[in-house]
Amino acid sequence: MYLYLSLALTIAAGISFVYGLYRFFREKSPLYVRMIVLGIGCAMLGRLFTTLLVLVNGEVFEGFSVGMLGIIGSFLFFFSANFGQMDSIVDDGSLKFRKTRIIALAAPVTVALIWCVGAAIVGVNKTTVWVGIEMLFLALASYYHLKHLIIEDVESGLISLIRGYNLLALIYAFLCIMEVLLECFSVPTFVIVIVYILECAVLLAFVPVLERGIKKWTI
Repeated sequence: MYLYLSLALTIAAGISFVYGLYRFFREKSPLYVRMIVLGIGCAMLGRLFTTLLVLVNGEVFEGFSVGMLGIIGSFLFFFSANFGQMDSIVDDGSLKFRKTRIIALAAPVTVALIWCVGAAIVGVNKTTVWVGIEMLFLALASYYHLKHLIIEDVESGLISLIRGYNLLALIYAFLCIMEVLLECFSVPTFVIVIVYILECAVLLAFVPVLERGIKKWTI
């Protein structure tokens, strides 16, 4: 079952990545959207490695897996897209947005708490350590996803047009965390299937939702 679910994620990420390349790399497009597409490409490679690993060995090894680099790379791209210029457009660092910055910390703090609870239950070992490193990058990206969901928009409506993407990315981050947790605990099969189906749906929706917002940037 895990092989089929992993393969489904690989295919969903692959379809999304190829479509993103087709839509945004044939002609000049904002660097922001290209970084997100490359992030989806990293997710695809990570899922592909995991699928092949399960196919060849029948299981995923404990501790570090190259597939983790795909997840880390994807959220590094998502983080880099929102960090810096995009964030500075809506947040000038003034006290006006201090409340928003504090509320946005809820996302990475939640990620940290989930890891702490998981580590307390299963113990600190090489798997939980590497999962913690993976979650660190999810936490960094999730801060900006939540921040750009709740922050007051600029006059041009730039951020509101990509709130849909940021919502999907935030959901995807926590689905990835749930995926890891499900591997550590015994849960009903249908719960695992639901999480994987939701991940596939989010991966497939990334580019169309982003595309709809980006088109309005030029209107």
